[in-house]
Amino acid sequence: MQDLKTKKKSFKLTDTIILLIILITLVAFFSIVNRQFIAYANISTMLKNMVLTGVLALGLTPLMIARGLDISFGSSISMTSGIMALLYSNVGMDLWVVLIIGVVIAGVIGFINGLLFETCDLMPIILTLGMMAILQALALVFANTYAETYSILMLTDELYFFATKTIFGIPYPLIVLIVLIAIYWFILSKTKVGRTIYLIGANPTAAKLSGIKVKKVKILLYVFMGFATGIASIIIVALTGVGMSYHGAKLPLPVLSAVLLGGISLMGGSGSVWGTTIGVLIVTIIFNGLSVLNVSSYFIQLFQGLALIIIVAAYEVRNKRAAMH
Repeated sequence: MQDLKTKKKSFKLTDTIILLIILITLVAFFSIVNRQFIAYANISTMLKNMVLTGVLALGLTPLMIARGLDISFGSSISMTSGIMALLYSNVGMDLWVVLIIGVVIAGVIGFINGLLFETCDLMPIILTLGMMAILQALALVFANTYAETYSILMLTDELYFFATKTIFGIPYPLIVLIVLIAIYWFILSKTKVGRTIYLIGANPTAAKLSGIKVKKVKILLYVFMGFATGIASIIIVALTGVGMSYHGAKLPLPVLSAVLLGGISLMGGSGSVWGTTIGVLIVTIIFNGLSVLNVSSYFIQLFQGLALIIIVAAYEVRNKRAAMH
């Protein structure tokens, strides 16, 4: 009897369990309201569309755990995708060289963000907001100067194959996301690097005193966020067949919503890959479910904005109450 009471007392409704309950509830709700939601074609499309949000959210996860932030990734995608399409279609460069260049460009942007953040001691939201404006302007300049249009075709057999084919019924883009989830989970949960990232987020001063080179680690996290952005640029070009100067304009809101919903604190030190993954699923299901119900995209965006405010407010209130107790 005493053991049973102890087990009951030890059970705790964790953030992950709460998120899973929300996820299951949303799936059940949309399935009941519109049977089209659980149709194979819709599920396949939904999972394929979540890849972009998922890759970017995974890149943000370790960065935000370590008290970093990047909101310039949408504009980085806009510029990188345009440059890749321009180099392939207008210059005639080899596809694989173009893709590597795209990832390198995005990585360099991440490095610049990290370097400015650590050397100039700027607030990450101010720094990356400014970088977002600069990159978006450069994306438009490249497009108008060299292509005289906002979008440049980049149609290749290889990218079409990647975007449309499946293995055992699983789309190739989704396989990429699953592999990245496994890699990020292993690094954050099972390695010294992961423990270092959590320590930096929880207490940067203690991390410095223990001999950790905090600045170098944070710069590297910004670089890896850049690489994630480069991968996302390749995926969006593969899915759409074009590089476009507005490709990433609407991505920051759902990506940040997913990461924050998954339990990543703006103050750093907390969060997990599984929380981020469930957050991505919830955001994707809400968007897809409302679209299936023919809700206007304007109202969907309105809902996303409200949800982001409510999510952050709820976590802040909960954290303050936990600190008081």
